[in-house]
Amino acid sequence: MRIRQAAAIALLLLTSAMYPQAAPQPRKPMAVVISLDAFGASLLNQPLLPVPTLRALMKSGSYARSMQPVNPTVTWPNHTSMVTGVSPAKHGLIANGQITDQRTGKLPSVEFHAEKTALVHVPTVYDRAHDAGLVTAEMDWVAIEHANIDWSFFERPVATSPLVKEMLADGSMTEAELVNFTKGQQAFRDRIYTRAAAYSIRHHHPDLVLLHLLALDGAEHNYGYDTMAGVNTAEFLDGQVKEVIDAVRDAGDLDRTTFLIVSDHGQSSVHHTVDPNETLKNAGILPSQATALAEGGAAYIYESHRTPELTDKIRAAFTASAATDSVPTDAEVAAQGLPRPSDNPTAFDVLVYAKEDWKFDGEKASRHNSISGMDEKQTGAHGYPNTRPLMQSIFIASGAAIRPAGEQPSFPNVDVAATIAQILGLSQAGMDGKPLTAILK
Repeated sequence: MRIRQAAAIALLLLTSAMYPQAAPQPRKPMAVVISLDAFGASLLNQPLLPVPTLRALMKSGSYARSMQPVNPTVTWPNHTSMVTGVSPAKHGLIANGQITDQRTGKLPSVEFHAEKTALVHVPTVYDRAHDAGLVTAEMDWVAIEHANIDWSFFERPVATSPLVKEMLADGSMTEAELVNFTKGQQAFRDRIYTRAAAYSIRHHHPDLVLLHLLALDGAEHNYGYDTMAGVNTAEFLDGQVKEVIDAVRDAGDLDRTTFLIVSDHGQSSVHHTVDPNETLKNAGILPSQATALAEGGAAYIYESHRTPELTDKIRAAFTASAATDSVPTDAEVAAQGLPRPSDNPTAFDVLVYAKEDWKFDGEKASRHNSISGMDEKQTGAHGYPNTRPLMQSIFIASGAAIRPAGEQPSFPNVDVAATIAQILGLSQAGMDGKPLTAILK
């Protein structure tokens, strides 16, 4: 018996020597990108801000003193720049959806439901990941409708989504939460977005996760920048980031995962609001000639039929307005990375920026207060030029691909897409941004 066992062991050793076992294959890298909407760099730089998870990531990895958004400093264009590596002049998106009714005599509006292919004119990192055979997931990302995403939890989730179906069947989400999703406060929705991210990580191990949380943007729009509401919301978001990290650890993916914590823009407090269409009306410009789309710190003016005389009249009307900071020339608009009407039908004819403490809003403008100078209730806005300090955003990187490089100089947010591509081994062709090699292992 012992002789047969010894012979069997000898044969096994000989076979192993003749046919050596293949070395374990290295695991594919994983990137988790979490965007904390409207989280300004100046807020994060406050030493007493209660965000222990973000502080720990900064200490173990690298972070920027600030990250510069693209113009316009609004949500969808900046999120799109962070996944395409180009400015709005190239990717095409200048509002939080598809601009409609411009140059028709009607007031322009923004359509939330619009196909990704109609909004984004260049490849994204999630497109490149999909083409490379990687598994992708998104929760509340933007300009994502009918995109190449394996596991998608849309901003307004639908029961037919495969990920939503799984979560309902698993009990990770209830029918009541789905039915009442848009009725809850933003923190309620952000908790579910985070839960969806954690579920997809634990069950599907995606190679790229894009998660967008909006609670701070909502708090600051309602109460202004650097208030108790904003500080408490920042602490809440810190807990959501921790929940995602815990999910990665539970899934056994921590050793291959890089975390990138970003934001799209900052926020500024305002006390005066003006309707840009009233400015046009007061200058004797009819809706059939030109209309305006209010974007907070900016206003887009569309001429039904552009003429030099009408353009000059519009510029003069806004230059004389107490709300106006600047009316950039066409050359200045192009230099700011914004599209022009000859290239993009949603591009405006005239751009107007508001002064600090002022915003453009077509629905909520209090013209009495704006004219008299009386203070309104403090609110918050963005959309101002990307050179303003309060518009600067955050960038934190930690994990498998990141070395502990500490604080880095400010850089443009188009570098985020190239950095994600570098981490995942994807093509960077066509990107204007560059990978942040100073922080990468």
